[in-house]
Amino acid sequence: MSTLVMISGCNESDSNNDIEVYISTGELQCQENGLSISVTKSYLLDANVEVKNESCGYLTQFTYAAVCGGGTGKLHVFTIDKTDSQVAKNIGFTIPDSSVSEDDYIKLECGI
Repeated sequence: MSTLVMISGCNESDSNNDIEVYISTGELQCQENGLSISVTKSYLLDANVEVKNESCGYLTQFTYAAVCGGGTGKLHVFTIDKTDSQVAKNIGFTIPDSSVSEDDYIKLECGI
């Protein structure tokens, strides 16, 4: 049985200056070619951004047609310090804000 956890742009850890950012795994349907979470985490670490937590997830606001080569919406979600948000954005991560609602993506354990 899988446990899903909803996350939103207003992260519950805001009080301690943490935010969650996410990036696509790049995986395509019929091809297990997505980047591993260790690879996407290395993008942050190489930019001197401390990663406090990590998980997998997927976008919910899009419907992906079942077609080989099509997108999957799979994500890697990382908790970082707010002060590093611009660095994360500059290297390709999405920073949830007022335009991202709690229904736009779901976070879950990797490997599920």
